[in-house]
Amino acid sequence: MTLYISATFKELTRKRVFLVTLILTLVFLLLFAFGAWGIANMTGENQGSPANRLLSSMVLMVLGLFFAQFLASFFVLFTAMGTITGEQESGLLLAVAARPIPRWKLYLAKWLGHAVWIAVYSAVLFVSVVWTIHSLAGLPLLAEELLRGLALFLWMPLLLLTITMLGSVYLPMLGNGICAALLYGLALFSGLVEGVSSYGGSHPAVEKFVFLTGLLLPTDTVYRRSLFELLGGADWAGLAITDLGPFSVPSVPSNAFLLYTVGYAAVMLWLGCRAFSRKDL
Repeated sequence: MTLYISATFKELTRKRVFLVTLILTLVFLLLFAFGAWGIANMTGENQGSPANRLLSSMVLMVLGLFFAQFLASFFVLFTAMGTITGEQESGLLLAVAARPIPRWKLYLAKWLGHAVWIAVYSAVLFVSVVWTIHSLAGLPLLAEELLRGLALFLWMPLLLLTITMLGSVYLPMLGNGICAALLYGLALFSGLVEGVSSYGGSHPAVEKFVFLTGLLLPTDTVYRRSLFELLGGADWAGLAITDLGPFSVPSVPSNAFLLYTVGYAAVMLWLGCRAFSRKDL
């Protein structure tokens, strides 16, 4: 497994998109830190109440992590959309699959190799945003809440990785990237629609649309639960995540739904291993 993890890292570093992603991530973090610093100074000069300052810092956290999960998701798409068919077209997969190991183990090794580096990238992104808000805007955070939020934030791109790798068994690299991006965009859109519709009261059609989209690809649902845990759960999260327009989180995913995502990932991995074992190389 260690061999495949290191090989995956070498493969990622050879791609230009990896360097571009790192540069754009650094630019985002610098601009976000500059914006948070400016807003924190404006709040301090106006001498707003502690409640207003707390609300402002929570809003910054929500917006920062929204774009952070956007970056993490596209990092997954650009690095994993050609995991199987891309290597098959280049001839690399045939050489690797010739080794005396079951194909399902090879598929899991590739998933694990990508998962490790995606988790590292997402963790750095998450910690950078949270630390920026904590240090510049003074948002109080508890270690337990921070760890729960981080764990769920990391789980979100791993779910997207699982469905993207499954698609790479059946679809060409470009087609798989488009399909995975559309699924991710649909999940993101459903969350935004739910946030907007919460102002006029919940509508049964919207609730069904959000629920079915969450079952199809639960990335946005897991992200919203991550925000809820990070911002203190029921104690503080309602201050910032119920009045942000499309970024609002009017409903919090349950623990039962989180268990569903675990089963979802297990089934997608099983389908990927099964399809790859039967694939004609």
